[in-house]
Amino acid sequence: MLAAQREGNRLLAAALRELDLTPAWAETLVILDERSPLTVKELGDLLVCESDHPSRLVDRMARAGLLERTALPSDRRAVHLRLTPSAQVLVAQVRAIEEEMYDFLEQAVPEEAINTVILTLSTLVSGQTAGLALERRKQHQADHTSPK
Repeated sequence: MLAAQREGNRLLAAALRELDLTPAWAETLVILDERSPLTVKELGDLLVCESDHPSRLVDRMARAGLLERTALPSDRRAVHLRLTPSAQVLVAQVRAIEEEMYDFLEQAVPEEAINTVILTLSTLVSGQTAGLALERRKQHQADHTSPK
């Protein structure tokens, strides 16, 4: 399991390198594209790659010109995070790289095996920090794709 995770992360990191992004940065861009604005805590609740210290991640991404921080009028200590225009341009490229990864998996592994792996890994992370983050993200997607 660890070997597969490391290999997948290595492949993703290599694909993102040309964009000067890490997997954690790419994940952050996609989450903020889908849900902006978010506070640092709200972002941390949705991250799988680096949920323990999202403030460091946010600081680095803000210094790189990818995130904007806006103080909340109700609490000046809290800030809303949004993507900068340059980060918004990168989102489409990140999604294309993710699609290439999914295509690779679909070609390399039979569909039944993928479904079994997803079920097995979902069971393993259920109730854990990463599993809870994925559940929150799935719920948000379901809320925004179901007919009203």
